[in-house]
Amino acid sequence: MAEYHASPRYSLDGIEFDVHGVYVTEDVAEIARLDALVPTWISRIDVKEPEEPKKPRAKKVAAETSDE
Repeated sequence: MAEYHASPRYSLDGIEFDVHGVYVTEDVAEIARLDALVPTWISRIDVKEPEEPKKPRAKKVAAETSDE
């Protein structure tokens, strides 16, 4: 099953999004057609985007001062 979001009442050759812009399908051909439009025209909302790995923060080192 795949769930998509677009503009309310978005229509694409027989695929009709509801008044909230949501469309749910199990049809493999429809999923392939809709996935081709992600993220340009629609969003797939049943799959979370992979998060980018967090980069380690650089530790701040206190500047050494010389009393010379």
